[in-house]
Amino acid sequence: MKTKIIVFRKCAILPWNLHFTFNGERLEIVKSFSYLDVVFSSGGSFNITEATLAGKAQKAIFRLNKYVYNFPSISIKHRLDLFDKLILPNYSSEVWGFHKANNIERIHTQYCKRILQIKRCTQNDFVYGVLGRFNVAFNRYFRIVKYWLK
Repeated sequence: MKTKIIVFRKCAILPWNLHFTFNGERLEIVKSFSYLDVVFSSGGSFNITEATLAGKAQKAIFRLNKYVYNFPSISIKHRLDLFDKLILPNYSSEVWGFHKANNIERIHTQYCKRILQIKRCTQNDFVYGVLGRFNVAFNRYFRIVKYWLK
């Protein structure tokens, strides 16, 4: 049977006699579950989701750079637009968006520094100021508030 159970809780240990059944069959209790690229963990943390999305974003940047390499005259504005539309992991950020997501922020700043062709040690605030951008967390918070207002 494909059906499984996840028990959301703050404490780490489940009672040994906790069982769930469906149509007479015992269901497996799992610690995490992935749905539409959002990984729900039993402790309520979105660390795994963030790491998964950051890994996928890194792979997508590599593919994007491979294609953009053939068009050296493409503007920085268009490169950033491609990043926002194709790479930036905002899927379901209304659910997991309050998570800090340092890995995703790091990928964003690395991409910005790469297209500006500046050193990796350049301060992030300067990079955002030059490009007229905000950090990724700001965009997620904006999406969360917009969702709440619906």
